[in-house]
Amino acid sequence: MFNFSDRFQELRSTIIGVVLLLASIIIGIIWIGIGLSHWLTDCFGAVWGPIVLGLIFFVPVVVFALVKAFGRTPPAPVNSNYEHADVAAMTISKMFEGLSGHSPVVSVTAAVVVGFLASRFPAVLPAFAQILSAYTEDVKARAARAAERANSSGTNDPMAPQ
Repeated sequence: MFNFSDRFQELRSTIIGVVLLLASIIIGIIWIGIGLSHWLTDCFGAVWGPIVLGLIFFVPVVVFALVKAFGRTPPAPVNSNYEHADVAAMTISKMFEGLSGHSPVVSVTAAVVVGFLASRFPAVLPAFAQILSAYTEDVKARAARAAERANSSGTNDPMAPQ
């Protein structure tokens, strides 16, 4: 049986360990910075020591900028992720076309569900599309039967009470 208490205790101890590790790293970096500041001040003087220390701290930023500027961009993926996105977009557009004549509440609810499914569970989207299209076809069939019944009862006004 799954025990939540043990899982939460493990999670808590892991979080505490990570926080303590990060705190010790930050404190170590601060002390290294203080030591470098004193050493560079002794070597280069009161003005140039902190300037050199600041430039040292900018080295990772400069390296990152150079890598981004002159690095190769990865080639476009060959797999069919883009094809799946196109199929999902086409499925979504067909669903909204089917819901165009219905209540705005139904359309908005479907849009929220479709957006969630497309972002989190894209494999479930075609199944939901089939369910939604079956629903819209059923609603259209019911409306057609109701109109047919109204016409067969002798009234030409579909809005007239029965």
